[in-house]
Amino acid sequence: MRGPMHVFGKLMNGTRDEKRELAHKLGRYAIGMFLFGFIFGFILFPVILKIAFKKQVALKPGGKVRGIWSKFPFPLDFKIYLFNVTNHEEVEKGAKPRVQQVGPYFFYEWHEKVDLVDRKEDDTVEYAVKNKFIFVPEMSEGLTGEEILVMPHVFMLSAYMATVRDMPHTLPIVQKAINSVFKAPKSIFIKVRAMDMMFDGLPIDCRGVTDFAGNALCSKVREIAEGALVIEEPDLFRFSLLGAKNNTASLKRMRVLRGSKRLNDVGKVVEYDGKNNISVWDDERCDSFNGTDGYVFHPKLYENEDIVSFAPDICRSLSLTYRKKTKVKGLTTNRYSVELGDASTDPRLKCYCKTPDDCTKAGVMDLHKCVGVPLVISLPHMLLVHDDYRKTVDGLKPTEEEHAIFVDFQGLAGAPLYAKKRLQFNMFVHPVEKVKILKTFATALLPLAWVEEGVLLPKWMIREVRMGQYSVKTVKFIKYFLMLGGMILGGIAGFHYHQAGKNGTMVKKAKILDSPGSDNKNGNYDNGGDKKTNGVEKKISTINAATLPVRVPTSLD
Repeated sequence: MRGPMHVFGKLMNGTRDEKRELAHKLGRYAIGMFLFGFIFGFILFPVILKIAFKKQVALKPGGKVRGIWSKFPFPLDFKIYLFNVTNHEEVEKGAKPRVQQVGPYFFYEWHEKVDLVDRKEDDTVEYAVKNKFIFVPEMSEGLTGEEILVMPHVFMLSAYMATVRDMPHTLPIVQKAINSVFKAPKSIFIKVRAMDMMFDGLPIDCRGVTDFAGNALCSKVREIAEGALVIEEPDLFRFSLLGAKNNTASLKRMRVLRGSKRLNDVGKVVEYDGKNNISVWDDERCDSFNGTDGYVFHPKLYENEDIVSFAPDICRSLSLTYRKKTKVKGLTTNRYSVELGDASTDPRLKCYCKTPDDCTKAGVMDLHKCVGVPLVISLPHMLLVHDDYRKTVDGLKPTEEEHAIFVDFQGLAGAPLYAKKRLQFNMFVHPVEKVKILKTFATALLPLAWVEEGVLLPKWMIREVRMGQYSVKTVKFIKYFLMLGGMILGGIAGFHYHQAGKNGTMVKKAKILDSPGSDNKNGNYDNGGDKKTNGVEKKISTINAATLPVRVPTSLD
């Protein structure tokens, strides 16, 4: 079969009829190219892409993303920073706390979802989470975990502050209980080994406690121990920031949509701890999940689309907002970040307040309703936190680069190529008249520690994302090349078809000469040699020419 280039070449040298036929043929080529580019690029390829995405991304057993999502083939980077209080004696007398950051303590975090249960009828999968943390000294900048720091005893401080907040009339009993279990401590501050604070734990020894107040506290400890404390032996527990979660399946299970029926719903949380909402904030909107589990996202994320994920540790869905374009390993990505907002001024966040008239200010969130402990979260070093809180402590140096939360998404694949999730844990402290060790204490938002969970996808995963992006770009180029080429060829065909027709619509005057021996009795010839008949000039049109048995040239040869 001869191609359009051959046809194009013949247009230059063919006869009028050949040119018209060839222009018509070239027009058919042009229409074919345009239609193929349009149908394949705008109709067929999106369908093919959707099928491919659904096969790869949907969380059905055997799917590629399902395997990675259920058990990460690489560890996350997990860093812990502790705050050493350098003037603890002055703080007990009312001075502003001065803190010193100690870290990073670097851990590999191996993430796995266990006890998975698929439900075909509603296209969901249910699971528990198990994270394993492995300390990496060589990545910890010389820190070993043996460092001795001065920090508040978080368990004791929490017990006092929660009592003041919820049941102040029971303070005398709580003080007796603390004195019984913790052997009459002289200070709320303790000298603690860093690894004990992070994972190994501080002892809560209920062995031999027989008094009423002490027994009441130990009963509460036994009640909350599973999942919150390390149980070393009966009535001996250990409290730490993360020890109870290390290499232990979560007690609360999550159920998410697999995305087999509707890909945009992949990973969307529909149930947590057996409930179809958060059930903490007494508000329908704030108690809604409104997002994924934070580990999988639907493909084709657009810049104007907020990315929402549910964070069970803080009983809240967080919305990531587009900020700017970034580059990760040569791939163009969209950076999203998150802020905690200002519950004191934003009506949408009022449901996170203790009461409608008692709200935290910008940049912090009170977790007491969520975890039962008066913890307050913020971004590290109180980045974006209201000055009323940040200025109650010395030693903080917030920067966006080191302390913000961000995720760099490759929009087509919906893949987080590079991310840093950072949170700081604080506690409001103030003088408590009825508690001896807190009687003259400072008023402050006291930072305890902050953590960073980071990920940069390995080269083999980024390579797959890049190949997918290049494939789509190639198809896009071919699509527009064919459509544009079809329009150009169509224009050329139309031009030549018109020209061929135009050249045949009229001929110039043709000279009809008598052949030798013809009758020319009147000798009626003008000076130009045109035959005159009764004084009327004779012309030959293409219609007349078409009736002649021989070809009449349309121009003088």
